[in-house]
Order: sequence, then structure tokens, then C-alpha cells
Amino acid sequence: MLTYTAERAEELKHNLIRVQERISRAEQDYSGSRNAQSHKVELTVVTKFFPVTDVFALYHAGVRSVGENRDQEAHEKAYAIEPMIDPQDSLRWSFIGQLQRNKAKSVVRYAHEVHSVDRLSLVDALAKAKAQCAQDGAESRVAGSLSCFVQVNLSADSGDNSSRGGAVGDDVFRIAERLEQCEGLSCAGVMAVAPLGGDAERSFETLYGISQELQEHFPQAWEISAGMSGDLEEAIRWGSTRVRIGSEIMGSRC
Repeated sequence: MLTYTAERAEELKHNLIRVQERISRAEQDYSGSRNAQSHKVELTVVTKFFPVTDVFALYHAGVRSVGENRDQEAHEKAYAIEPMIDPQDSLRWSFIGQLQRNKAKSVVRYAHEVHSVDRLSLVDALAKAKAQCAQDGAESRVAGSLSCFVQVNLSADSGDNSSRGGAVGDDVFRIAERLEQCEGLSCAGVMAVAPLGGDAERSFETLYGISQELQEHFPQAWEISAGMSGDLEEAIRWGSTRVRIGSEIMGSRC
């Protein structure tokens, strides 16, 4: 049985409301790419390093999209919470971290989305794993295609030498094309992280331009996964449809 304290539930709810208010205000900013007809921005709460009881509390607070970046932790949480929630109103699990090909078989069994597809070999591994998962039937917890975001590297001109991963140039379009060719996979759009120490505004404007170009070839790939606790306003200003928020909601891990 999963249990959480009333105090922790209240803390998470308070933080969640505060972030939702930030998102709502940012949605009204039309100084970038947004306008009155733009899509509502969806919140994915990043629950990595926090217990599954926190995920359960967030579910009761109305959260339906959570993100993780370590396969083992995500796998354990997804399977632990599954019996506790309404199957008609379930959680959507997103894998948001750099993914090794040997983890693909595990990830496709619980994840509805992968936000970090950055190379063709990973596409092929996910397609193979998804096909095997479909054959297994009962072992798969996720029906339908796996929604994939092409991770774009925005660090080239920023001086950020950290290893964030991501495709560059024409590789973005090659990956999207391969995703659309593979049964069981689909290209949802693009994802990126603003470079450390860089201009987030400029980076997300660049990502928006890449997204627009991608949609010329793949109209269904319209989503942009961008924006975290420190830069969600800039990301939303430039077209983000999905923000990934961790510490602003979960707090600091002791």
C-alpha cells in the first residue's frame, strides 16, 4: 500500500499550483511565437530521485504526466503505482534522459513517450523493442505507438561543452523520418535543453525555427518539449507545448 503524509501532499500541491500559475501567465505572453490560438502548455512533473509515494500524491493532486531519466527507477515506480490508480485515468510516463540502446526493451514496457531520441541507432533499438513488446502482449503495459521527440543539441554556438546529447543539422530530420518509417513509433516533435550559461531566449527561438521546418515535412510532429524550472517562461514564449519541471515542484532532495 502506498501512503504519504498530509504535510508532503500539501507541500507538493502548493508547489504545483505555483508552477501552474507561472505557466498560465507565460501562455498569455505573445511577444514570441505564441498567439491566442496556440496550444495549451502541458506540464510533465520530473519525479526522478523522489519516492513513488510522491508520485501517488501528485496523482491525487491532478498530475497525469510524469518524467524520469533513469530506467530502473522509472520501471520500479511505474509498476508499483499501476495497481493503485484508475486504469481509465492513468499516468503517462515519459523517459526524458539520455537512453542507452540496451535499455530500450525495458523502457518501451512502461513509457508512453521518449523525449531524448538523438540518433538513428536508438530509433532502431526502440522499434525492435516495441515489436518484441507487441509480440509478448500481456507483458506490455502501454498500448499504441511510442511517441518520440527528437532531441536537438542547442549547444554548438553557446560555448557549453557539457554532454547534454542531441542531434544537429540534418540529423534531426533523418531521425524524424526514421521514426515515421518504423511501425510502433511516431515522431511527436522536438525536445531540447537550453545550454548552460547560454541565452535561453535565443536557444528556444532557434528550436522553434527547427520545429517549424520539421513540420513542413512531418505536420504531425508539432510538439516542442522545452523549458524547466529556471526557463519555462522563455520556452513557452517560443512555442513550447510541454514543460518538464522538477525541483520547483518536488523541492530539494535531502
